[in-house]
Amino acid sequence: MPDSSRFWELAPTELAPTDDPIGRFLAEIETVSGTTVRLGPAELVGEITAQLAAAGAHRVALTADLGDARAVLAQALAEAGLHVSDYEQIAGDRDLVRTLDATVTGCLAGVAATGSIVTGGLAGRAGALVAPTHVCVVEARRVVDGLSTLMRLAPRLGAGSMMALQTGPSRTADIEKTLIIGVHGPKRVHVVLLDGVLAA
Repeated sequence: MPDSSRFWELAPTELAPTDDPIGRFLAEIETVSGTTVRLGPAELVGEITAQLAAAGAHRVALTADLGDARAVLAQALAEAGLHVSDYEQIAGDRDLVRTLDATVTGCLAGVAATGSIVTGGLAGRAGALVAPTHVCVVEARRVVDGLSTLMRLAPRLGAGSMMALQTGPSRTADIEKTLIIGVHGPKRVHVVLLDGVLAA
């Protein structure tokens, strides 16, 4: 029987004892074709504004898990000429949701070993998945080692009625084994690792 204390050797979803969680998290996101940046609170609005401009986004929705930062971000994006909505206000209008170019969400947890980001009820059931570009703000304090740690902590994360794990841009090879990006979710995922706390 395998030694459970060395579980990380058998499961790529776990960290080795010598792994740096933050370094591994950022590296894994890049491995699955996401992009990352690490910064402090003072740089957050500028970074998100620049990322959305680079993506050519015009219609953007912001989710409630951004806390008080959502209002500040909404004002800055509106001043930059973007059309900004609170995601929960438009989530029920499928025609309007289809016009979104990007969503910006917070994050319940980041999984270091897999580069996964975890959203919950405050992001809406599809807030992280409905637009071609997803920008996710992950507080550094919310990065956990692996999936087993995430499952252990899940009851205390405040996910509400759902929890969604997303690992990089959407990809499928269902049709003729040809890999296609963005069929069932975003084509582009940008993770902003925040050395600070989003206001509640």
